[in-house]
Amino acid sequence: MSRSRIDEGAYEFLRRVQILDDEYDQMRNSLAVHNNGHEILAEIQAVREREAAEAEERERLEAEERERQDAAAREQREAIARSIAARRANDRAAPLDDDDPEAEYYQRKSWLV
Repeated sequence: MSRSRIDEGAYEFLRRVQILDDEYDQMRNSLAVHNNGHEILAEIQAVREREAAEAEERERLEAEERERQDAAAREQREAIARSIAARRANDRAAPLDDDDPEAEYYQRKSWLV
C-alpha cells in the first residue's frame, strides 16, 4: 500500500470516529435533557394517574360484584320464603265457606274425641 492510501484510510477512520463521537455526545445530551426532571415528573404523574384510574376501576368492579352477590342472595332468600309460604299454605286445609258440611269436622277444638 502506498503512503497516500494509508493516509486516506487513517483520515477516513478518524472522520468516522469523530462522527460516532458526535452522535454519542448528542445521545448523552438528549439523555441529560430527558433526565432534567420535567419529563420524568410528567411520566411519574402519568403513572400515578393511571394507577389511580386502575384503582377506581377495581373499586367499581368490586362494588358491582358485591351488588350482584347481594342481589343473588336476596333473590335466594325471597325464593326460600316463597317456598316456605307455599308449603305452609298447602299444609292447612281450610273450607271454602261456612256452609261446608265437613267444616265442623275440620274446625273442631280438639282431635282427641
